[in-house]
Amino acid sequence: MRPIAILGTFAILAMGTAMSATFPQARPQALHPDDALYQPLLETATAPLRQLFGEHVVVEVERLDCLGRWAFLQGNMRTPGGQRPDFRGTDYADRAAAGSMSDVYVALLRHDPAPAGAGADAAAVPEAAVDADSGDATAGCATGPGEWVILDHAIGPGDVSWLTWPQEHAAPRAVFGF
Repeated sequence: MRPIAILGTFAILAMGTAMSATFPQARPQALHPDDALYQPLLETATAPLRQLFGEHVVVEVERLDCLGRWAFLQGNMRTPGGQRPDFRGTDYADRAAAGSMSDVYVALLRHDPAPAGAGADAAAVPEAAVDADSGDATAGCATGPGEWVILDHAIGPGDVSWLTWPQEHAAPRAVFGF
């Protein structure tokens, strides 16, 4: 009787695996240059670069995605002429000279619906606006009153520095593509 009991257990486990439910996952919306939100998000996301390098460094966008109230930019730093930037004379000169600086630039943004300076915190935001993983097959970009703010960025990281950002900022992993 024991072999039958073991086979029965395997059969139940196999059926459970075959019948496991799949739930729709929210997918980020890829933004393109002709989208209304593309340029404002790009300007906000690249503000740290403009502060450091002026107009000498721009971002060649690989992806600019949003998921509800979250947005993620990933691209490569370039000169306006399309060349690798020259970081001599900047705080990044030593890293660039040592070869430990990549061309990558990434930024995480969040749409905060409360007006700037209103003192509202994230807890006051309706849950539907916060939870980008609400089960929709596709989630668009947050719109309406408020502003997009940059939460984190990395200039020339030597590794995948944004790997911890979902936990650090309570952001949905899907917006990063993992």
